[in-house]
Amino acid sequence: MAPDQENTSSPVATREAVDEKGRIMVPPIRAPETAQEQNLPATKNEFMNPYATKIPKESILALFPNEETWKTASAAARRNSRFHKNNIMVQILYLSCLKNCVLPELIQRGNLLAQGPFPFSTMPQVINDNQRAWISWAVSLDETIANALKQLNWLELLEKEYESAKSLWTSFWPLHQEEERQKAHCPLTDQVMPPCATLAELEVIYKKLAGHNQRRLFLQTKMVQGRDWMARLFEMVPPWIEWEEVVREMLSAGMGGQPKGNEAVREPEGGFLENVEDEEQFDL
Repeated sequence: MAPDQENTSSPVATREAVDEKGRIMVPPIRAPETAQEQNLPATKNEFMNPYATKIPKESILALFPNEETWKTASAAARRNSRFHKNNIMVQILYLSCLKNCVLPELIQRGNLLAQGPFPFSTMPQVINDNQRAWISWAVSLDETIANALKQLNWLELLEKEYESAKSLWTSFWPLHQEEERQKAHCPLTDQVMPPCATLAELEVIYKKLAGHNQRRLFLQTKMVQGRDWMARLFEMVPPWIEWEEVVREMLSAGMGGQPKGNEAVREPEGGFLENVEDEEQFDL
């Protein structure tokens, strides 16, 4: 039975809902509970709010209690950024060079499998799978590198953004210390505000830090969205299989043998690349 039906059927409930003159008494309407009444979690630091119009002192000091802490964190962030950027560039150059080295041989091997003396049907499955894996890697590499370069661009823009905000931070700390000194010199019973000039300068910094923070969050969001491309960039390339050993074993077994174990499987840095350079089959 619904609550309003219970009230109409109960004499006690009816007497409570009607006053002495017979007028129906409506319970007062309560406003929704505030966040504090609902025991909701405290508001996050404004550095995490992309819509903040200013970054208050409380949010700043929650992350950086003093200037030395900020300097240490800032220097570490710059070192990590440079290291990450160098890693991306080295990996892009390495993979580009590797593709230029192996692509002619992959094409030649593909021709042999398609129309040469060693068709797919006679080659061991491990050879066919390896050839497909290398072709797939080579075909997708251009897209991977293009998106990795976008990530590199976001990272460089983020570095520039941090550099442009450095003056705000170096201005904030002296002003904050001046504000604290003004408060410390005033008795608790006769507290006065610091000079208006100091507060006005701090307010300008708080607003400018909010603009810097919005750009920082935007750039970091773009970098997070590209994490999958970074993972693809640093994936292991397929192992390189030396065909000479495989073909030799096949010929000795009458075109029906299988390679023994993984003796013919090597990393791409050795074997084929060295042989190609020695035989000067093509120019790098």
